[in-house]
Amino acid sequence: MTDFLRRLFSRGRTGEAPRAEATVEYNGYTITPEPEKGPGGWRVAGTISKEIAGARRVHQFGRSDTSPDRDVIVALTIAKAKHVIDEQADRIFGRA
Repeated sequence: MTDFLRRLFSRGRTGEAPRAEATVEYNGYTITPEPEKGPGGWRVAGTISKEIAGARRVHQFGRSDTSPDRDVIVALTIAKAKHVIDEQADRIFGRA
């Protein structure tokens, strides 16, 4: 919860508007990179979503990996999301 609140109130403080990234479909899941700008560069963040039993489920994630190159972080976000999907599948959404 603390991470969520920190991200909520820290967005937009860097003066750089977030840029929408293209979603990636992977094994029935939708990966949406949402890199976050911070003092050390860009940080891995995004969402993994899937429709389950008629409802859209969303898992928001972030990692400590950073890079000054936004495109590198977008690619790393997608790779990390694929790894999470391969390891956890629908368990990432918790119990319904």
